[in-house]
Amino acid sequence: MGDIFVSVGEPSGDVLASELVPKMQTHFPSERFFGIGGPRLRQLDCFEAVADIKQLSVMGFVEVIKHLPFIKRIEDRLLTEIARRKPKVAILVDYPGFHMRLAEMLKARDILVIQYVAPQLWAWGARRTKRLKAVTDLVVGIMPFEETFFREREVNFQYAGTPQVDRAKNALRSKSSLELPENKVLIGFFPGSRRGEISRVLPILVAARDLLRKENQGYHFVFSKAPNADWDVFSPLCLDEEQGRDIDSNAGEARFWRQGDTTLVQGRSLDLMSVMDSAVVTSGTATLECGLVKTPMTVAYKMNPTTYKIAKHLVKLDSISLVNLVAGKGIIREFIQDFSPQDLAKELSELAVEGPRRGTVISDLNTLDRKLKGDLPEEAARIIADFYYNASLSPRRL
Repeated sequence: MGDIFVSVGEPSGDVLASELVPKMQTHFPSERFFGIGGPRLRQLDCFEAVADIKQLSVMGFVEVIKHLPFIKRIEDRLLTEIARRKPKVAILVDYPGFHMRLAEMLKARDILVIQYVAPQLWAWGARRTKRLKAVTDLVVGIMPFEETFFREREVNFQYAGTPQVDRAKNALRSKSSLELPENKVLIGFFPGSRRGEISRVLPILVAARDLLRKENQGYHFVFSKAPNADWDVFSPLCLDEEQGRDIDSNAGEARFWRQGDTTLVQGRSLDLMSVMDSAVVTSGTATLECGLVKTPMTVAYKMNPTTYKIAKHLVKLDSISLVNLVAGKGIIREFIQDFSPQDLAKELSELAVEGPRRGTVISDLNTLDRKLKGDLPEEAARIIADFYYNASLSPRRL
């Protein structure tokens, strides 16, 4: 078959691809993989990175426009490498803004294009499904509610599983291994991994923490720092970078900073979520992870103002969090764009202590995993391999 091209655009896609590629090797043992990777994918012996996801770490309409010349240079470099290696198949992982354009160029070179993680066209771009159908041969999805939407629009779609299901099962659920106080009510803040989203939402999260610490001295506050997130965007916490301390346990490495009633932890975000009494999470796959470990939570999200105006016009959904979308109803409260630290603090407090609000949310979260299936990497690799070998029987395609 020749080499297999793989492209990821952000850390979550890097994790998915790093889990998928070893499973793909069982179906294609003599092939090598190359493309755009992050730290997880680059660690694999069978993968060769020709570009890094740090070069694509932008989000939103405005941010992408600013980076178009740079993105074009990355595309040119990739296409040169693709022309040299002549892969028969390309696996594009999530990141639709970049990958839809790249898919068009790959199809023009008669390469079988598989989109792994469906673009959220059900939220903001139903009209773009025609283009998705035109530039891909197969879409492998990770959310069950997507299947009806895409198949109604004649997109070749298969639901393979949901990655957060298996990850939630493996969460440690141990305060002591994370060196967190066991006699305190733990409130978690998970501001995401992208610089822009962190810088916009973190000051509000810190203000909510300050209100909560005045309300109750029995709280301990935990902020999560993604490994790829720059230290300086966490400056509102007023922690000293040099005072960080590494721990290494059987559950994995992490870096800790502690000052009074606040701890900042780099890494092991799912383990952190699993021991929180309540949490606020920025919208995305992290909300589903938090929901599947049954931690009462809320969503807070703040975009670039221009991006928000455009998104508000395009997005036609009542909810933005995957928890609510999978459940089919509003399990958790969503704070979007314009919200106060006071309202956020009140919700976190009600979720953290025993009472009607906490009980209702936990009861609803307990139903989530019934709607989802696990074993995603293995099932996705099987779907892709079956599709490739069936397509290879057609002389028109391969």
